[in-house]
Amino acid sequence: MKRPKDRLNRVMVIGATPSGIAATNKLGELGIPVTLVDSEPDLDKKLNRSEWCMESGVPLNYAHRPGLIRILRNPKITCIMPAEIKSIKHNPQGFRVRMKQVPSYINSRQCIQCGRCVEVCPVETLEGNKPITLNSRQSLPGKPFIEKRRMPLCQENCPLGVNVQGYVALAKAGRYTEALSLIRRDNVLPAVCGRICTHPCEAFCRRGELDAPVDIRDIKRFISDTADTDTVSSPDEKSLPWRSEKIAVVGSGPAGLAAAADLARYGYLVTVFEKEEKPGGLLRYGIGPHRLPRAILDKDIAYIKTLGVVFKTFSPIDLKKDIEKLHRDFDAVILTTGLWFDIKLGVPGEDLTGVEGCISFLRKYYSGDISLLKGNTAVIGDGNSAFDLARVLVRIGADVTLLSW
Repeated sequence: MKRPKDRLNRVMVIGATPSGIAATNKLGELGIPVTLVDSEPDLDKKLNRSEWCMESGVPLNYAHRPGLIRILRNPKITCIMPAEIKSIKHNPQGFRVRMKQVPSYINSRQCIQCGRCVEVCPVETLEGNKPITLNSRQSLPGKPFIEKRRMPLCQENCPLGVNVQGYVALAKAGRYTEALSLIRRDNVLPAVCGRICTHPCEAFCRRGELDAPVDIRDIKRFISDTADTDTVSSPDEKSLPWRSEKIAVVGSGPAGLAAAADLARYGYLVTVFEKEEKPGGLLRYGIGPHRLPRAILDKDIAYIKTLGVVFKTFSPIDLKKDIEKLHRDFDAVILTTGLWFDIKLGVPGEDLTGVEGCISFLRKYYSGDISLLKGNTAVIGDGNSAFDLARVLVRIGADVTLLSW
């Protein structure tokens, strides 16, 4: 049997004006489900306007406050604020309304209207105001409101989606420990990225339209070097209990470290297998210490260890022979081995003795297999890897010529 039509038993009131408030209250008292929609986040502030003052001069928000409270306490009445009506169409059941609800970014069930969030918010607008507002404890429905128009371009163009505006504002306020915790929510290698990240966020920084982009990468580096790492913890990392499932991560490069950290935060028992002497992958065996000091890399890895991640070095995994054993010992296996291969030019002579790929040579050098090289040496290319290789070759005694096309 089909549900009977209920076109007369549900009502939407658009606009929390005096008339809309009166209609909502009356319909709610009759037991009819009502949805009250308004574009303002605070009814108390809206009804305090002079246009709705009574003849005695008393604003309507005071004169009609019991009625406003009854609306919020009536289970038959649902308030959607702030929201914008997009369209109203007639259909066989009555009317269909499309609306866009503006998020307030506040958990109303936990908010007690103490106003502490307004005090500690480090962000200020050009006018000196805070983006988070709480008019008073008289606010109705009774929660602060954060005006957030869109995702910032810097965060939108960050590959990890790190909250750039948030940690820059915290750094400005001198709250470096909180800033580092905020970065680590999405990026568990802040010290590393503060030195070698290609910072695409800065290319989209709107400050560049005025003079120059904000030095986002340098700020991240400053925060990671300045914050008290002994007291830094991610706000969400201890909120979940430990789980019984065990997960193996093969490879300890950037992808492996990020996967291990995120899984550990969710409570999984994570073990990382690395064939080299120390974890880090290409971060350790492909990038020179002149760009990424090993102590800095070790600091970020030490933080991941505090999350409960176990690293097993000198543990090469043969995907043909060892994968079945991993499946028996672990509930899941994640492969993050990376690509330790050089891109070939596709020209004759690449296989001759004395011709070697950049990554292959750097890996041998940082593993200790090569310590000296004399004579004239040509480096083909002009990217980051080529310059890293050229600087290494100069350090071990070679005369280097860079060839670019």
